[in-house]
This record gives sequence, structure tokens and C-alpha cells, in this order.
Amino acid sequence: MKHLISRQFILLGIIVFCLFFSISRAQAVTPTLLISPTGDGDSVQLNVTGDPNTGVLFYYIKNGSGQQISSIGTTNANGNLTITVSSSNYGIISNSLVYVKLGGINGSQSQTISWPSVSSLTSSSNMLSLSQTGLVLTVGQSSTVTANNMGSSSLYLSSNSSPMIANINLSGNQINVLANSYGSTVASICLVNNNTNCSSIYVTVQNSSVQPLTFSQNSVSLSAGQNVSIQITGGSGSYNVLNNTSQNQGIVQTSISGSTITLTTSSTTGSSSITVCSSDNSSCGIINVTIGSVNSAAITFSQSNPTVFIGQNVNVSVYGPTNSLLYVSSNSNPSIVQANLSGTTLTLLGITNGTSVLSVCAATNNCGSLTITVNYGSGTSTGSGHPILSQENISLSVGQTSTITISGGSLPYTIYSTASNIFQPSLNVNILTLYGVGTGSSAMNVCSAGGNCATLSVTVLGSSSTSSLPIGCLSTAGYSQITGISCNSTPVISTLPTGCLSNDGYSQTTGISCNTSIINTIPAGCTSTTLFSTVTGQTCPNYVSTPTTTTYVPDTVSTPTNTTFEFTKSIKLGSKGTEVLELQKKLKTLGFYKGKVDGGFGSATEVAVKAFQKAHKLPQLGNVGPKTRVLLNK
Repeated sequence: MKHLISRQFILLGIIVFCLFFSISRAQAVTPTLLISPTGDGDSVQLNVTGDPNTGVLFYYIKNGSGQQISSIGTTNANGNLTITVSSSNYGIISNSLVYVKLGGINGSQSQTISWPSVSSLTSSSNMLSLSQTGLVLTVGQSSTVTANNMGSSSLYLSSNSSPMIANINLSGNQINVLANSYGSTVASICLVNNNTNCSSIYVTVQNSSVQPLTFSQNSVSLSAGQNVSIQITGGSGSYNVLNNTSQNQGIVQTSISGSTITLTTSSTTGSSSITVCSSDNSSCGIINVTIGSVNSAAITFSQSNPTVFIGQNVNVSVYGPTNSLLYVSSNSNPSIVQANLSGTTLTLLGITNGTSVLSVCAATNNCGSLTITVNYGSGTSTGSGHPILSQENISLSVGQTSTITISGGSLPYTIYSTASNIFQPSLNVNILTLYGVGTGSSAMNVCSAGGNCATLSVTVLGSSSTSSLPIGCLSTAGYSQITGISCNSTPVISTLPTGCLSNDGYSQTTGISCNTSIINTIPAGCTSTTLFSTVTGQTCPNYVSTPTTTTYVPDTVSTPTNTTFEFTKSIKLGSKGTEVLELQKKLKTLGFYKGKVDGGFGSATEVAVKAFQKAHKLPQLGNVGPKTRVLLNK
């Protein structure tokens, strides 16, 4: 028996070790690069180590063209790649810095290494190249640019168009730029005794309080005839190209439409730094473009127009360039569908009904798009996971209230409706209440916790006989089922205090005596026979005396408790009703909402919801969905 237990523990230990080893291997490894020049100095052996079976991109400075990117192969199962590169064939500048990235342009980067000296590529006639030709800095910020292909020459500052904007200092092959004040300047750097071998740095300086623009891609590789669209975020929302360092050579062309900049090229080699600014030039950013040979294979999908049900996960296979990193470039409606990409598998999660266009790109900037349609689950299925409605079609009049009973499936149920101008739904456990708002027809969906849904068709006809009553009232008695306001819009005695129907008892709204001739010393909602106020829920003072008039006694008398509203509906910009009213109260109490508590989901409410989601590390969608409701209901 002891031997059996020992063997079991040994087996368990092996399993744990294997799992740990697998997890460790799954984590990205920082790649390393070693270079070994051969006898003639032209051929250089590159030894790369990193993640196994991963594409390798080689970054180098090409003579006369600037930085280039080339795919040089894939690591083997052990994470190794060895390849010999010809300096002259690649045009690599002697003593320039090179490195590799594994897994695409957004992958892991190795350390930088100086390329060996090659006699055919060291003459002083070679072009002076800079590591950066465009900079965006804030006042007081500094940056260093590295010069390549200096040979035995030294650098000197040929000109600085606006030295008050930025100071330029040289030290060896390092160019130090210090931002002084708001504006732009162009610095020309040349080789000593060779004033024709120069390169320029375009410097843009922003105020320190301004955030620079951001881009969906800020490091782009293009091939001849290719174009790529990049989304711009930040600033004023209107943008222009302040500088394109390759504009005179016509290497990269740009066009801007709204918040999208499109880059095109017909060149086969070259590079450019493109400075983009908001229309008032207060916020800027830089896109670095490299022209080179890239894999032009298109991005395609196993399904180009998938349909997803709410709460359902659907996997789509992505096909593209071999050994290239794939990533989700854009999602037109993230509130409708959530997209996660792992390797070549795209997982789509339906959130609410609608459509969204998703763009998936490779590290080589090839992209493909697919249109996702999110629908509610079929209500015709009779499986145990589907909710069942007591009615699947219902008609009611404007101002009328009707109820539907839900059974089947699993709690909690969730309701989805986008027709708040026709009817307002509210859910209490398994009782769905509908209130007619305006004439028309629409469908809403009731979903089980398991994700299956049933569809309810709602038709609202003209005004009912009670349409003159306040919203949610069926008669002049009691209170609205929607707003909680008294259904008696015209009090019996118009001069009575608020909430009083006669001069007897206490106001149902304030708790103050309805008999205006009595000086009321009793706190709101207190009588001599109650321990707690029926209005505030606070303790009543022991010294309260019995009033001389008959006190108001609610239909159901119980010790009040501090109850919390439970959010059950998905609401968004444009929604109205009690759910929105309670949301505004909740967010105002938590310090996120500063606007009016009016039951209308406007832009101020949307901003508050995004702030609440950000504070709880949720996607900042601005609408209240299942995850946000869970936090609101805590």
C-alpha cells in the first residue's frame, strides 16, 4: 500500500512538472541575436534564439534607403535559426545597428548589435543615415538620434531652422535633441568635409500638458503598390500631415479622411517619418514607414460573414502569410461583438444584436475583414435551456400595462429591447411588465442565463381609456408601476400639502400631517406607534407624541429596511425609464455622475458609465451590459 501511494505521488509530481514546463514554454521568450562575419567580411552568419516555430524579421539600415525589414525565416522546434546574409546584397551599412523581432512587428525584440565593417560599404560617399528623421516631444523633453555610416568622419550641425524651439548637440554619432518651446524646427546634420552628405531631423514640440496622438499602427512596412489605412485617436478629431520626410522623393503618399490616414507607395525601397497633427497643431504624433519586400498573401477566413447568437462563442480560422503575427486591427462595434485572436483562431462572443465589421491584419500589414451579425437565439426551440413565454405575441394600448410570465431555461433572465419609444419593459425575477409608450410594433428578446433566448412580438395601439393617466397607472388610485408617482394627477383638494388626498392622516410623499391647522412636530413618516419612519427609514424619537389627527397607515406595515435597486436591463445611449433613473442615482452616489437625475440616458450618463467601467477594469463601452450590472448590483 505504501509503495502504491509513493508511486502515485511520483506520478503526480511528474504531471505538475510537465504542466509547469508547458506553461513556462508558452510564455514569450526574449530573442537573442549573435552575428559572426566570415573571412571576406561580406557574408555574415546570424544566429537567432527565441520562441519555437516563430517567424523572424530582420531590421537593418540599407545604404541610401534607411531602415528596412526583411523576413529571414522561422525558428525550429528548439527555437533556433541560423542563416548567412550577404552585406552587399542587402546593402547593409557598415557599423550600423541591427536587430531581430520574433512574431511580427509587434513581437519580441532582441538586443541591437553593430553590423561588421565591409570594405565595399564603408566609403565616405555612402549616404548618412539616421535612426529617426522625425521627433514629437513635449517642452522640456529630450531624445537621442543615432547616426550611421559615418566611416572615419565626424558630424556637424549644418543648420537648425528654429534653435529657440529645440537645441541640437552632437557627441560622436549621437545627436541629442532638447525641446525648449512650442513649435517646429528642422535640423540638418552633415559629415565633416562633405556638405552634400547630409540628413535632416524634423522636430515638433508640444506643450507639456498635451497628450500626443496615438495610432492603430505607428510602425508600418509597405511594399510597392500596397496601401494601408491607420486610425488616429486624440486631439481635436480633425487632422493634417505636418511633415513627410520622404515627400520630396515621392516615396510615401498620404491622404486623410476624418480620423483615418491612408498610406500608399509605388517604391520598392525607402523609408519615411510622417508627422500627423490635429488641425490646431496642438497634438501630434509620428508614423514610421519602411518600404521593403513583404509577404503579400491575403488574409482570409473560414467564415467571411459569421452569425453569432447573444452569449454564444464562435471560432473562425484565419489564413494569411506564413509565420506572420496576426492581430485584430479594428472592431467597428465592440459593444455588439467581442473578438479575441489567439494564433490563427479568432473567437467571437455575441453581446447584443446588431452587426460589426472586424479587421484582422498580419505583421506585414496585409489585412482582411469580416462582417459579424449578432442575433438573439431562436425562441422556437423547446430544449430545457430555452425560456418559455406565457405569450409570444402581445398587443396593448398607449398608457396600458401588461405582464408576461417567463418559465424554463435558467435564472437570472435578461431582457433586450431597442424600442423604448414604443414600449418600456421591466423585469422582476420571472415577471415581465410592458408599458405602452407610443404606437408601433417591435420585437424584444428574453434570454436565459444559459444564453438561449425567446422572442416576444409587441404591438402598441392607440391611446387606451386610461391614456390621460400618468405613465404606469391603470386608475387614479395608488402609484405608477413605472415612475412610482401618485396616479391621482389632480388631488381632491388642490390646496392640500403634496401627497395628500384629504385633510386626514399624513402625506404619502413627505410624511407631513395633511391637516394644515396642526403644527406638526413629528419627523416625516413617524407616528407614536412606529419605531421607524415610513418615509426615511430612520429611527423615530422616543418623545414623539400621538398627533390629534388620524395617522396615515400604509397598506402593508413593516419595519422599513434600506433596500438596493437591482439592475436587470441592458441600457445604453438613448434609453429612458426607471432603470436609467436608478443608474444615475447610483453613479452620482459613487461620484461618477455629475449631471441631472432625469431618467434619460444621455452623453453625460454615458461618460459616467465609462468612468465606472474604467475604475473596475472593464471595457469602456459606455453601455450597461451583464458585467457592468453585476458590479452595480453589489
